[in-house]
Amino acid sequence: MKKIKQSKIVNLSIAFVIAILLSSYVSSTRSTRSSGNDSNNFSTIIPEKKATLKVALNVQFDNDKYVVIGAPTTVQVDIEGSGALVSAAKSRNDIQASIDLRGLKAGKRTATVALRGVNASLTSTVNPQKITVTIARKTSATVPVNVSYNKDNIAKGYTAGEPTTNPKNVTISGPKSNVDAVTSVAARLNLPSGAKESLTRTAQLVALDKDGNTVEVNFSRQTVDATLAIAPEDSKRLTLNASVKNGESNNYQITFDPKTVTAYGSSDILNAMDNISVSVDVGNIRDGGTVNVKLPSIDGIVRYDKTDVTAIVSQIKNSNSSNSMSESSTNDSSNTSSATSSSASASSDTDTSDAKTSSSN
Repeated sequence: MKKIKQSKIVNLSIAFVIAILLSSYVSSTRSTRSSGNDSNNFSTIIPEKKATLKVALNVQFDNDKYVVIGAPTTVQVDIEGSGALVSAAKSRNDIQASIDLRGLKAGKRTATVALRGVNASLTSTVNPQKITVTIARKTSATVPVNVSYNKDNIAKGYTAGEPTTNPKNVTISGPKSNVDAVTSVAARLNLPSGAKESLTRTAQLVALDKDGNTVEVNFSRQTVDATLAIAPEDSKRLTLNASVKNGESNNYQITFDPKTVTAYGSSDILNAMDNISVSVDVGNIRDGGTVNVKLPSIDGIVRYDKTDVTAIVSQIKNSNSSNSMSESSTNDSSNTSSATSSSASASSDTDTSDAKTSSSN
């Protein structure tokens, strides 16, 4: 009986130990899973981000002997990773791209683009990955810069002077065949539509052949400062004539101070003009006075040397009563003369009659 009880106690103890071990195992498994889930959750807290950057391409070559034709100025770099690292890469601009052509001789060559400054935690891709260029023996020449612009963008009534650049000359370099083909270097000046004022702007340089086609060469500088003087096309001295507003023109005498102005604008318009009609409002003027008036806007005239002039207004007195009195005096005089004439005629007739009577007697 004791053996049976001891056996039950042993079995219960063993079962209890096994239960404790199983419980510990389950707890540890749950803890591991929980840790794994927490880790996954943590990784999902930091979002992934992508960005595309334009990175300047550095071409390494022996520039004392050679020139490189056909290399792009920039390459595209795509980066991907945590938002913070991508944002930092965009703001700091530490990424560098280059191709190494040192030690290569003249001819067409292909090189792989190398990237530097990319954080190791970011994934990066450069496009294009390989670049084909032409390495040529270096030839150079110094040529003058000519300014080109769209003349249609000059406002009507204005004309442009001879443009200038700073510097006046640039050095071009490249393969001998390309340098020899260049007949001019143009600085392309972008004018706003309706340009009326002189301006100075940075102009991009381009090498052209005799047919106006672009020639691929290197420049000692990519841009120049181009200056274009813009001024009214012509000028002429014009007389001012008054046009009465809110009144009868024959009741007013109007003069101007100054009497003439200089008008600037289109030659065709000015050549057809000798004077300008200026409107003067006399509605509020009593017995004369002065008023400032604006000069009229005329198509083809871009400006005057004066913005406004002074009109001196004098009122002409009404002469109807004087004329009536004069006419009345004339009529009275005429009537008196007629009466006198009639009296004289009657007297003459009486004398004649008396003479006849006397003769008859």
